[in-house]
Amino acid sequence: MYKLYTDKQELFECDIQLEGASLTDSKARLVIETEDLALLFKGNIDSKGKCQIPVKRLKGLLGENVKGTIKLEVIAEDTYFTPWESDFEVEASKKVQVEVKSQTKEVIKESKPSVKVKNVNEVTNKEKDHVLNILKLLIKEDINLSNVSFRKNKLNHIVATYLEKHPINEVQKDKIVNGVISGLSKLK
Repeated sequence: MYKLYTDKQELFECDIQLEGASLTDSKARLVIETEDLALLFKGNIDSKGKCQIPVKRLKGLLGENVKGTIKLEVIAEDTYFTPWESDFEVEASKKVQVEVKSQTKEVIKESKPSVKVKNVNEVTNKEKDHVLNILKLLIKEDINLSNVSFRKNKLNHIVATYLEKHPINEVQKDKIVNGVISGLSKLK
């Protein structure tokens, strides 16, 4: 579970690999969603794929112990990706705990937890099989990136029929969609 803090600014960092589009022309943003609120923080991607998104202090926006979903969104040319998503919890980075030993002594304990995020987007063999099967169906119907906007009804029908027979979960969905788009971009 990813930790966010009410009382300090953070820097969300990850490495992004993008095929078929320019990294420097791409945009990255971090979306923080709770039941009641959605926050969006914009960031940058350099030419080597290093993504940095500053996250401002959340004090006054989110209280401690608030939970929700955090996700990285990447917009490359006209394509939208969500390559990473996680649950999060809000905490204070500085906590003071006082234990009174006697009336004349006080022991103050302070803890400062730290979090490092590495974006690991591993694709399983099952997800690869889904990507290959969907790509075969699209190739069979002559659907590619240049004509997908004209053949979107056929594309939707193919994907819906496939998902009826081969259900996938939310975690797999983004990886499979990204894999299909990447595969289509290589078919030119």
